[in-house]
Amino acid sequence: MLFDQSTQSSYLQCFNGLGNLFNPDSLWPFTSIKSTASLRVGILPLFEKWVYALDAVVLYDSQSSKIPLDEQIASWSHEAQELFFVSVNIIPTESFVEKLISLSKGQYLQSDNDLLALRADFDQPCKAKVEKILFDQDVVQLKFIEDLYLTIGSEIIREFGILIQQKTSGLYSNTNTVLGDQLFIGESVDMDCVTLNTKMGPIYIDDGAVIMEGSNLRGPLYIGKNAVVKMGATIYSNVSIGDYAVVGGEISNSSIGDFSAKGHYGYLGCSVVGDWCNLGAGTTNSNLKNNLSSVKLYDYMSDSLRDTGLMKCGLFMGDFTRTGIQSMFNTGTVIGMGCMLSITGFYPKFVSSFTWLYNEGKGTYQLQKFVSDLEVVFLSKNRKLDKKLIERIIEINQSTFKN
Repeated sequence: MLFDQSTQSSYLQCFNGLGNLFNPDSLWPFTSIKSTASLRVGILPLFEKWVYALDAVVLYDSQSSKIPLDEQIASWSHEAQELFFVSVNIIPTESFVEKLISLSKGQYLQSDNDLLALRADFDQPCKAKVEKILFDQDVVQLKFIEDLYLTIGSEIIREFGILIQQKTSGLYSNTNTVLGDQLFIGESVDMDCVTLNTKMGPIYIDDGAVIMEGSNLRGPLYIGKNAVVKMGATIYSNVSIGDYAVVGGEISNSSIGDFSAKGHYGYLGCSVVGDWCNLGAGTTNSNLKNNLSSVKLYDYMSDSLRDTGLMKCGLFMGDFTRTGIQSMFNTGTVIGMGCMLSITGFYPKFVSSFTWLYNEGKGTYQLQKFVSDLEVVFLSKNRKLDKKLIERIIEINQSTFKN
């Protein structure tokens, strides 16, 4: 089971006094709607990484689940032999998995007072004697929002090696130019007259993707299911594009969520864009300060700026946010979820959720209109806005404007 401070489970009491539990608020706005376990890093979301790593059933607390987590655990208890709890923000490396499965019942892993994992007993998970085991190796984990783009390249490389052992790559037209031999093509991919350079890292193109002519792609790169790469796009290394996303222009070191669109010219670099976002034509971000100093980002937990220690850091945009044409984002900008942005100059370095910005001033994206607009957006993609999602949006909206 993957857990954090927000996990709705009676098992959470088992962790009292064993160390610090990961707080998903450190990854806001990307964990405002979805569980950390659902965040895609590279090719796979976190929970699927653990499925491949352990070849086991992986449970986690999810807003979309109809069955409470404890009931899910109970339904598997008669079949499962072991019960492991793992901090949801950890990426399963070989060394960590090896240490995890070596734990005896009652033993837990800790690093710098952070609780990483615990092996429990199904019969008495919170009563068994516990023993601390220090994990003295590097732990690959998501601590802050910049980690969502910093880990893209290494994760694509690692996962590519795992996935191609279980799948057979599809064929592609000889009109394409391929450099290197690290290319995977899924089923029903439409691609002609494209340059693909895999010498620096693998390129994984998932089922149903459309790569239009004239595109230049360089790995490590992941293109999701049914995604569209438009004519003449330039996509550099360390990029992950979500399912049904549409991209064009120039992209580097960035993650773009499911159903999001950056369909026109403009630069996106060292950035993370959530699900169901739309970047208007010409939308561009800066990822490097002129004085080359380290970038500070707005931090939701401290409600202040946090020094990342990074020289390059771009745009971080929450789900359901849309920008007008020629939008410009300065180095290290954080945008909440559900914003409507239509300024032709630079935006503030932090924009709270449900904000409507325009050249004449600032307003609030009224909840009823936001939900109504979102329903139209979902219908345009033959999707229906889920009732639980609406309830969560209302909850976040009320929290945003409680003062």
